[in-house]
Amino acid sequence: MKTVTKHSLWASGLSLLLCAALLLGTTFAWFTDSVTNTGNTITAGTLGIKATVAEVDKNAAVTYTVPGLNGGAPFGFGTPRDLEQDPAPILSENNWEPGVSDAKLLTVTNDGNLAANIRLNFNIENKELEGALWFDFLRVENGAVTGSFVKRPMSELNTLAQNMEIPLADGESVSFILAYGMYEEADNTYQGKSYSAGVEILASQAPSEADGFGNTHYDDQAGYLVGVSSAEELAKAAADGNSVRLDEDIVLTGTLEFGQTATLQMNGHTLTVNNGAGSVKTTGSLTVEGNGLLKGALVADTGATLVVNAGDDFKVESGLVTGAAVSAGLNTTVEINGGTYTSDKKGAGVINSTGSYVTVRNATVNVGVDSVSQSAGIVAANAKETLLENVTVNGKYSIAVKLNTAMSGNATIIGGTFTTDHVAEGWDPNDTIRYGGTLTISGATINRVGTGIMYYKSYPLPTQVVGLTQENVTFNPIGETAAQYQDVDYYHY
Repeated sequence: MKTVTKHSLWASGLSLLLCAALLLGTTFAWFTDSVTNTGNTITAGTLGIKATVAEVDKNAAVTYTVPGLNGGAPFGFGTPRDLEQDPAPILSENNWEPGVSDAKLLTVTNDGNLAANIRLNFNIENKELEGALWFDFLRVENGAVTGSFVKRPMSELNTLAQNMEIPLADGESVSFILAYGMYEEADNTYQGKSYSAGVEILASQAPSEADGFGNTHYDDQAGYLVGVSSAEELAKAAADGNSVRLDEDIVLTGTLEFGQTATLQMNGHTLTVNNGAGSVKTTGSLTVEGNGLLKGALVADTGATLVVNAGDDFKVESGLVTGAAVSAGLNTTVEINGGTYTSDKKGAGVINSTGSYVTVRNATVNVGVDSVSQSAGIVAANAKETLLENVTVNGKYSIAVKLNTAMSGNATIIGGTFTTDHVAEGWDPNDTIRYGGTLTISGATINRVGTGIMYYKSYPLPTQVVGLTQENVTFNPIGETAAQYQDVDYYHY
């Protein structure tokens, strides 16, 4: 009986070992399921308009009768001309005399796929004949003129146009007759005089489409893009909440402030603010675009957003007393894409932010002043996230980049060249890059006379380098003093 039991136990044990050996090469299968969803996209809508003008044509098939205009006789218009393809002036009248009148049929079509608000803007260039002229706008709906004809003084042209905002859904059009003429009682003082104006047809986003939460008012503050040629026009456009395009070099004596969401298109021109010691300021959201020169500083007030989408030749040359070419307050977001930024005053930083998010890409930053202390190229003092990508900072005597030395924050540096290459006699050299939160740096070149990368905290004092991740960083010591310092170190009090 004992022998049988032993044989059974050995057989069972052998079976278990064989099962275990077989299981080593076995994959367990459990119930599974999956759902795959592809092709997820987000596509921006388009905001675009098409504008045409048609001249009075005596042989037109469609005519209009407007009491008080053209002696009450019917009149029509010929083939419309696309103003973008053929930008000849809408009005071109010569040898006018008292009693003469004319009209144009203007049609604006929303050929984008977003709802738009349409408005006209006139930049008056010559007012000599203004007192002798009249005008009126007459809306055309369903082939008929609405409203009554009134001879309005030409001096009211821009005021009426700016107050006449027309909403257009995508694909929708609006037409109106611009009637104009010379008063019969115009006297000899107007002989040989002229009147000229530039005309802009403006479009902005209309609060029509809803977002994912059903909100149709997210674009309530969207303004118009207005071309400006003088300090007065620029100040008024900004105060009215509009975006602006510089059509001439402009000199301002005081600060230029944008209070709503707006765009400043430099358009290749120079904007001088208070001899370079003033600023272009936003308390809302401002985007600066294109090529040109700003003599002054860009300032984002508390909670604001500042974006620079620079062209190949965009420069900021600042004489602001704080030493900043770009200055951003608490809780701001700053995104700089391209451009060259220089300050000739001593201060915290050429690009100086105490805000939450700082991004600088493909830009050059120059510390213009020969300052041993109190200056830096880029300062992100309180940023939660900082990104510097392909940035060149010429710090001279100063710290090139100073990141969150008083608090924690995440900084990333990708590529770029950072230089501190001067030492004042009797002074210790400045660090090239100084950080206090975490720093991930890759592919960058650091030219140093002192420490290349310094982990810095005033309290508590550090005992080692922490929070640093580096890859493919090149350190170039400059001069005899550089040998006394390390590529990477922590602050020793």
